[in-house]
Amino acid sequence: MTNYRGNFLYGFIACGPYELLPEWVFDKVFCPAVETDPVTGEAKVAQVGLRRVESALLQGYKKDEIFIANPDHLAKSVGPDTKVVGINVMDPLGMAPVTTTMSPEKLSYVAMKFKRMCADIIQLKKKYDFKVVVGGNGAWELAKTDRMKIHGIDTVVVGEADELALDLFKDLERGDAPELMHCFVKNIQNIPIIEGPTVNSLIEAMRGCGRGCDFCDVNKRSKKDLPLERLQHEAKINLKYGFDSIWLHSDEMLLYGCDSKDFQPNRDAITELWSGLKSLGANFVGTTHMTFSAVAADPELLRKMSEINNMKTSGRWLATNLGIETVAPRMVKKHLGVK
Repeated sequence: MTNYRGNFLYGFIACGPYELLPEWVFDKVFCPAVETDPVTGEAKVAQVGLRRVESALLQGYKKDEIFIANPDHLAKSVGPDTKVVGINVMDPLGMAPVTTTMSPEKLSYVAMKFKRMCADIIQLKKKYDFKVVVGGNGAWELAKTDRMKIHGIDTVVVGEADELALDLFKDLERGDAPELMHCFVKNIQNIPIIEGPTVNSLIEAMRGCGRGCDFCDVNKRSKKDLPLERLQHEAKINLKYGFDSIWLHSDEMLLYGCDSKDFQPNRDAITELWSGLKSLGANFVGTTHMTFSAVAADPELLRKMSEINNMKTSGRWLATNLGIETVAPRMVKKHLGVK
């Protein structure tokens, strides 16, 4: 569990081959651990997905019954009272596109760290007899019985667990949970509000996209925009912790607030969002993903966002992941929906 030294791009280092980079360089230089309680092993900041599950569980458990642990300190965190251990994964077996590109036929850092953590969990599980559930964007990699058995996993959740997390953990305690679950959030009101700081001050602005690209997993989810008021609440938690910036996660940030059939960005909604978060005292408001098609549709919007961030005077620039699959008109027409 790392903060990537404040730079999300360092996360790609974890996709590289384990054998080519000394582990101390990886751990100390590129991916140092988040702040952790040295006695209990509690992580002071956590991935936003873990915070969502934490908030969902607090609807049915007491605060002292829920614990987000740093995986490097599990022996301090897990004990005889532990009933369920939940794991959030992004690319546990190193099967994602970036990892297979950077580490072809080699063990990646992200896969090595996962295997090592599971080895620790298996030993603790033998001692304390708890259940293990895995979710997150990379959970699909583990959705096979043999892979689950090797890694000591009882249940894999593919999709969005926000609505079902509490019931699932209760079922796990009773030993009555299924081996595999596929689930999606139907109502935006059922996405729990986070109540703890997140890695690099990242909060979730929206889910889904809606463009209709026929190869895209994101397109399986209907677009849901989280309202400004709750985003301000979550941003304040991170600013109070000590972060000076707010980062917005989205599958396509420039479609926030968009309700037009031609997918023209809603400039007013986005500038209101940026201004509303900047007004909380953040030095900078950034985002993780947007597409070239949305940028091309409204170039003036990026200028507005830059002005709100005072980027001319601060000298800071926005780094984001830009999606562009192809510029071939025939392929765009065939596969890319309304891009």
